[in-house]
Amino acid sequence: MDEHEILSILRAHVAHAQSMGSNGNGGLGLPGQTGRIDVEKLDQLTADMWRLKSGVGQLNPRNAGALNRAVQAFKKFLQRSLSWYTRSLNEYHDSVGHAIDYHARAIAALQEQIAQLGGGLPEALEESLRTAAFAAQEQQAPYAQLFRGVSPVLDVGCGRGEFLEVLKNLGITAYGVDSDRLACEAARKRLLRVIHGDVLEHLRHLPDRSLGGIFSSRLLEYLPSHLQLELVTLCAAKLKPRGILVIETTNPDSDTPFGRSSHIDPTHLRALYPEVLKFMLESNGFQDSRICILAPQEVPMGQSDAVQISDSDALGKTLAPLLADLSLSRAPVYTAIATRS
Repeated sequence: MDEHEILSILRAHVAHAQSMGSNGNGGLGLPGQTGRIDVEKLDQLTADMWRLKSGVGQLNPRNAGALNRAVQAFKKFLQRSLSWYTRSLNEYHDSVGHAIDYHARAIAALQEQIAQLGGGLPEALEESLRTAAFAAQEQQAPYAQLFRGVSPVLDVGCGRGEFLEVLKNLGITAYGVDSDRLACEAARKRLLRVIHGDVLEHLRHLPDRSLGGIFSSRLLEYLPSHLQLELVTLCAAKLKPRGILVIETTNPDSDTPFGRSSHIDPTHLRALYPEVLKFMLESNGFQDSRICILAPQEVPMGQSDAVQISDSDALGKTLAPLLADLSLSRAPVYTAIATRS
């Protein structure tokens, strides 16, 4: 994980904390502030908890007299007989109280450290995020040429909307869907149409033959095998005739450090070999399926035909200059490009 990815994760956590503070869900924010915990309120909650804890098993006062003595004697008998139960409650309350105390002190220390950093951290994070977004757009921009003249285009797993912004600048009607709420919010701030939800669930509910194009980048390897196949099948059902499908995913044949880390990463559930993806496409009615190896290493034996592009057809003429741009990519990935019959 490089510094841009680390800063991106930090930025996501900060945005989440701000959203919790601004919409009132956090319940512990200072008035007029967002993303900040009121330590004094935590202290008050702790004091209230200790006060309530001290009342567990206590006898309520009654008017003096024989009846009161009889009632109190009976209650004390019950209190002693239930000590095995109240003892565990008291121990639990003690643990909760100590935990709240510890977290209140830790939060206060963290807020003091953040305050000492001053205003430079947000600017640095924002600049890092802009740099990462520009890099992603530069890498994905050549794909946009494939979607000229088709609409609408759906970006499945759109993230923060880098590719959607490229399509928007070209005047191509498109929208995205992603399960990351914070990423969707970041995309909406740039006036991009993004739906927060499960990618497969969204595709299942779309009318058949309603999309002109579908784009997927670095999503397939995060899905188990049966969902990989379902994704391709759903794309085939939802695309219009001659609709374009573009899938970019990690190349499992790559021996570069990035490729190796994709095998180590436990979130990469199942890397899909190019031959398998090509078979999935063709068995679901896709035509002119092309596998383009974009890794910067030599093509393994048996895959030399996978990167040859013929310019005798319309798709081939579009792919020829596209591959010239994509070949500059240093990421060990491959791209499947196909049209719906």
